[in-house]
Amino acid sequence: MAAASMSSRLLWSLVLALSATLCVVLATPPVRPGRQGHLPPLLPRLEVVRAVGAPIHHLVTDYFWIQTIQAVGKANTRHEYRDIYAYADLVTELDPKFRQVYLFAGIAIPFHARGGKWFNTEESTQLLEKGLRNFPDHVYLRIMLAYNLSTFHRQYERAAKIIEEAAKLPDAPEYLAGLATRLHAQAGNFDAGLDFARSLAQSSDEPETRELFERRVKELELERELSRVDAAVQAYRQREGRLPSGLPDLVRAGDLPRVPEDPLGGVIQLDEEGRSHSTAQEKRLTDFARANMEEAP
Repeated sequence: MAAASMSSRLLWSLVLALSATLCVVLATPPVRPGRQGHLPPLLPRLEVVRAVGAPIHHLVTDYFWIQTIQAVGKANTRHEYRDIYAYADLVTELDPKFRQVYLFAGIAIPFHARGGKWFNTEESTQLLEKGLRNFPDHVYLRIMLAYNLSTFHRQYERAAKIIEEAAKLPDAPEYLAGLATRLHAQAGNFDAGLDFARSLAQSSDEPETRELFERRVKELELERELSRVDAAVQAYRQREGRLPSGLPDLVRAGDLPRVPEDPLGGVIQLDEEGRSHSTAQEKRLTDFARANMEEAP
């Protein structure tokens, strides 16, 4: 009886200790209301959670994961969408290998306002970058981060490298390799895009894939020529105060050494706004980059 009574007291002591620990961990420091009267989430300090909550680490992590999910469900303003980052950042600090948090919260944090402006994009990108550091071989995390970099931050070259690395992973969808070359073109890094496209064309065992990237090489070569024409048009316009009537004007003015040839066999022309294009291609290669990022699953 005495032993049973002692065991019961120890059990209750353990329960009380854990309850007290949970109360301390979940206790929130005072914060000031943010802009527009918004009150940010009252989160405990990370060092307190780690020190006091060690015995119930997984319980605390799950608690704040639930808070993350609830924050997504009730968010209506850009400030409330930013709260999702605060919760998700804490959860992934407590458990960096909690992969679902990066996937779930990463795309939920950005807020698109009525005027077309995006908010919380830096926070979204920071969370996805943390996810990729912990899961470097996760293809979808790479796609999500590359989307942010290209769409929100206009960092096309970095996005291209992330997608290029993703394209080499075993479970990568086939379209990623082509998307990487387009992002290289969008960044103006034609040499990197050409090297990647040529290597894919040379290493492919499938005739269809080899043919696709052989054409991509020509498309990149064309885009390089079109970019040179665009730069020449800009120089001509700044100097003359008007657009050239055609490529011969640029050659006569010395802005182009010659009328460039189209690797695809078409004719390079200028549209009404002075932007160059090829008769062999309905849209320029760079026009596809952002559209593909938006269509990525």
